[in-house]
Amino acid sequence: MQSVKLSRYIEWIDGGLLFAALLLLTYGLEKYGLFEPHEGHFAGVAREMILRGNWVTPTLNGAPYLNKPPLLYWSIATSFKLFGFHEFAARIPIALAGWLGVVVAWWWSRQIWGVVASRATVILLSTSVGWFIFAHQLLIDELLGTLLLGMMYCLWRLTVQPKSHIFFVAAYLLLGLAVLAKGILALAFWAAGCGAIALTYRRWQTVGLFRPLLGICISAATVAPWCVAVERDNPGFLQYFLLNENFKRVLDTRWPPDYSISKISPWGYVAVSALWCLPWVFVLPPALQSLYHAWRRGLSSQSPSNDRQRSDALTLLGVLAALPILMFLPLSSRLYYYSIPALPPLAMAAGHWWSTAWHGKSERARVWIGWVMVGLGVAIATGLIWLPQRVIGFFPELAQTQGVQTIVTVQLIGLGVGFVGSGIFLLREQLAIALVLLWFGFGTTWATVIQGFKTVQDFRSSKTLVLQAKDRLQDAPLWIFEGSRELGVAGSMSFYLNPSGFSGFKGTKSADSILAAPKMSAVRSTRAIGLSDGRSLQTPTRPDGAISADWVVTPIGILYQTVAVLTDAGSNRLPPSFPGEPPPTLITKAQMQQFWSSDRPVVFVTDFLRRPDDPRDPPTLNLPKDAGEPLLEIGPRKLYGNASARKLWLK
Repeated sequence: MQSVKLSRYIEWIDGGLLFAALLLLTYGLEKYGLFEPHEGHFAGVAREMILRGNWVTPTLNGAPYLNKPPLLYWSIATSFKLFGFHEFAARIPIALAGWLGVVVAWWWSRQIWGVVASRATVILLSTSVGWFIFAHQLLIDELLGTLLLGMMYCLWRLTVQPKSHIFFVAAYLLLGLAVLAKGILALAFWAAGCGAIALTYRRWQTVGLFRPLLGICISAATVAPWCVAVERDNPGFLQYFLLNENFKRVLDTRWPPDYSISKISPWGYVAVSALWCLPWVFVLPPALQSLYHAWRRGLSSQSPSNDRQRSDALTLLGVLAALPILMFLPLSSRLYYYSIPALPPLAMAAGHWWSTAWHGKSERARVWIGWVMVGLGVAIATGLIWLPQRVIGFFPELAQTQGVQTIVTVQLIGLGVGFVGSGIFLLREQLAIALVLLWFGFGTTWATVIQGFKTVQDFRSSKTLVLQAKDRLQDAPLWIFEGSRELGVAGSMSFYLNPSGFSGFKGTKSADSILAAPKMSAVRSTRAIGLSDGRSLQTPTRPDGAISADWVVTPIGILYQTVAVLTDAGSNRLPPSFPGEPPPTLITKAQMQQFWSSDRPVVFVTDFLRRPDDPRDPPTLNLPKDAGEPLLEIGPRKLYGNASARKLWLK
């Protein structure tokens, strides 16, 4: 009876920890607009999948956008279908993927190291800088990290239960999903994991445990249907995707090039990878040393089966921890978030060290880690005096933003309390309290990080500008964006212009004929479009009577507005080039000037990603003639209007 009660008590503790991790990783998803260009890109494509009823060809701003596999798009689109078009629905799939990564890490840690290690892993992974931040941003890497962790776990179970059909099928389904998430890069992790196990056994026949030929067929069956369908609808896609988005990306010759602001030097990449592991990065040196010795013990032919199984697990976890860092170090194409998939296995290593300290081992390491945390906490406390002002000094554009200094101050207090408190209780050998204080300190910090995201929203999102302008300009003006290397900004602007579009289109022309309109041309008049709910919408028409090309009528009867983008606004903001015809929303500055001089209301939005200190790229570089003063200025974005738009603005 007592053992049953104890078991239930343990289950309640673990359930509570996992639920708290879920709350932390999903906190505040709805509090800030879509950051650009990355969140506007993913949310924009997913939204258009729903509006167009086409889940095969990703489209953004009304045209095919073929640079990423579809898994993240599909997950966000499913969320939009369930919850509606808003920021929470866009971000919840990645947040849940991050939480599932915590669950897998917890379960795997419990199986190889026990209860204490698994609980410490939950706390450490969910509070780590990188895992929290990228659970709140629409990027693929945290989803990829969870899929790869699940795949490695299933491969490990195959070393324990070679005849298990469940883990065999699951491993290769997860590999296929990882390919659908990030591309063929996922195959490198699978090959490295299988090869590493074979090397530890010193017999290549060991690869047969994983039945690679049959397994790859399962993964191919997961990926192939979409590849065939998208190639059928977009001839040339596979060649473009494999060449431009995989091989050329590795060689840093991809077009469009990745933003230089996201690139990082080799030493910077190592440093930022360590930053993602805060607050427990100081635990990693003794943790990795201890696990190396445990791994070596398990390789002996006289080792017990449990040690052998732990050694196999450490081999696969070591591959997953090392490959995202080592693989990109020699490549100039490395971006600062590419190391995120390494966080779960590193957090598991830190959790294992915490469990050894819990049981009275690692005394020397426990003492010096405790003093390091206390010292760091004191240093952070002294930063309360000068760091908030220094942050504003580094980012002068934030000086006029209310609340920035308060947010930085609260974050410093949370970090200081977390580090000092955790360090003191580490020194006192009270490791449970040390973990709780670490979680409390960083949980407080992350709450203010979300507030910080909201505070800097107007620097990284078009939301405020579009909503305010849409409220003043009721007659559906033509929106023109100065452009950038990515179309995520234009996709985000289109998202906020009409998130769910206008359903129930009852126009006289077929959707196919309107979608086939090859180019934007001058507007002759407007036409009332009837909607199924009885409303009518005034939309501009071209000389041939078709709806203007900045409006899309989808085959399922939904109408939505897109944003025109300049194609000749400078070499640093040329749009991507995909297989097929150029989209009609790409226009030249000469065409923009024709629209600007017409009777149709036209607005022009400047690129917020330009470098203000670049004399070759002033904010006035691509303004239309007679632009005048901006109608609206939100953060680094300026919105200008032609004569017709100004009349509407002044009403």
